[in-house]
Amino acid sequence: MFNTKKDPKSINLLQSETDSQGILYTSVNWFASVGKTFLIIVQVIALAVFVFRLVMDGKNNDLTGEINAQVKVLENDTWKQSAIKYENLQNLLADVKIIGTEQKINSNVISEVLGSIPVSLNVESMSINNDRVSIAIKTTDFLALKNYEDALKNNTYYSDVRFNISKTNDELEVSVTFIVNEEVT
Repeated sequence: MFNTKKDPKSINLLQSETDSQGILYTSVNWFASVGKTFLIIVQVIALAVFVFRLVMDGKNNDLTGEINAQVKVLENDTWKQSAIKYENLQNLLADVKIIGTEQKINSNVISEVLGSIPVSLNVESMSINNDRVSIAIKTTDFLALKNYEDALKNNTYYSDVRFNISKTNDELEVSVTFIVNEEVT
């Protein structure tokens, strides 16, 4: 009664029932229409990527050349020495800023002390530690030394004035120490 023959159920895209020309004809027809368009699109994309890469490589080479030129400038010995000097100067300025806010300025004291020393007394060394001043003097003029001692002892800006005198040959070696009481203006 019913046909019980089982036909395989499948779809054949390559060969239609109405088309009897075969797989070769269908493939060539597909390549000539859809495949050709697809292939052209792929080639255009590949060509665009190639041109883009070519342009970017040119820019990269230009940038690399500029960077290498700047590196050569920075590798110059004069530039290196200048950079070291600049860094040292920056460190020095930072130290001066720190010291400037913390350290007492003694320029008026130094000016006053050196200005009061007679010309005939030769100052060998001078140091200031906090408010204490120490001076090493050599002279052959005892009168000028005595006048300087009296001037220091009578000056109200100075206290604890001490003179230590030793004589070698014709020359007097004097060590003077005193304390500065207040800032000299």
